[in-house]
Amino acid sequence: MEEYHVWIGTFSEQDFEQYWDNEPYESAMKRWKNGSGSKPGEDLKCGFCREMGLEELEETDFWFYISASRHTGLELAEYYMPLDLDAFETACFERGIEGGNVIWGISVKDFPGGNPAACKSMTYIGTVNFR
Repeated sequence: MEEYHVWIGTFSEQDFEQYWDNEPYESAMKRWKNGSGSKPGEDLKCGFCREMGLEELEETDFWFYISASRHTGLELAEYYMPLDLDAFETACFERGIEGGNVIWGISVKDFPGGNPAACKSMTYIGTVNFR
């Protein structure tokens, strides 16, 4: 059983690819650390890393699912099998989430001391235990 912070949002596939792609920043950081480039600016970070104050996602346990169509939060979560579907559905309802096409999870152990509610591009559900 793993505990994850979970968000739900709505993106076009292209917008979501740009939102989570941190490769340009991570590549620039490697060049800078090797002395073959300047230190990259925050503007190169992926949207999620900028919103969450993260440096990189490379060593982070995260997952996501994007669908071409909109689904309820429960339908998106079923793909990852939360231990308590009713609690997940209640959390979505309490946060006014009627649906989306993206679900994103990041391991609680890989996000210590972070502020998950700082994310403005997706709605934070809370911590959820998954099988």
